[in-house]
Amino acid sequence: TDMSVIPRNPITLQVCGRVYDNSASLSFLDTCEIFYDSRASKYENPLITATSRSVISDIHALMRRCCAVDIPKPASVLRRFLRLHPPGSPDGEPWFRALRVWTEVDDISETEGFAGHRKSLVEHTLNILLFPDLHTTFQIPKPLTLRHPPPSPSEPGSQFSLSLPASPSLPVPGIPIALPSPLHFQLPIMTRLTFNEQGQITYHGDIWDVRDVLRLIPGVRMVQWFVGRAGGWALSWVSRKL
Repeated sequence: TDMSVIPRNPITLQVCGRVYDNSASLSFLDTCEIFYDSRASKYENPLITATSRSVISDIHALMRRCCAVDIPKPASVLRRFLRLHPPGSPDGEPWFRALRVWTEVDDISETEGFAGHRKSLVEHTLNILLFPDLHTTFQIPKPLTLRHPPPSPSEPGSQFSLSLPASPSLPVPGIPIALPSPLHFQLPIMTRLTFNEQGQITYHGDIWDVRDVLRLIPGVRMVQWFVGRAGGWALSWVSRKL
């Protein structure tokens, strides 16, 4: 029997790229109106739930702002405080870059139902980097994009190109060695997207594990490693004694 190949949905990567993207672009409201169904859109994660397209747009816009945080120069802050700086005019180069956030897609799986509804599961890793200017190998990543046009069902498979940054590392003074950065944190996320027959998103859910969130705190990863293995050994000892 012939197996049908589902063409990769280009909106899947576009949504992940636009939500967790630190490059300058237009407001997410325009893309939200294109990607999301106006009548039955829902976004949720373990902390919040949004059931309207306008609220989803505001949430994504805030997330994009948090993906790139710069500290302005004191002179620029003073000019704004004294209202000597015209509103909306650019501030120029920042004093330093404080935060950069981006995502790296690990795997994508897609299914198609009988009524034309499609579902996409995206496994990606959210990268959080503090003080990126201190890192030698860090480069602001570009959005994740699909090769255009997307492959047709007759082609052997669907391929997409990723533009990923080098792993951030801190240089060691005096020697040409760079060590893994303790200021680089990673959070695995599972994104679930449901599409209607028109190809618009009706459900967008981000899921992450509480243990992975706790590992963002320095020292918690080692504590979890020790407690997890100690618990396994304790249960094994109890099982043998019963």
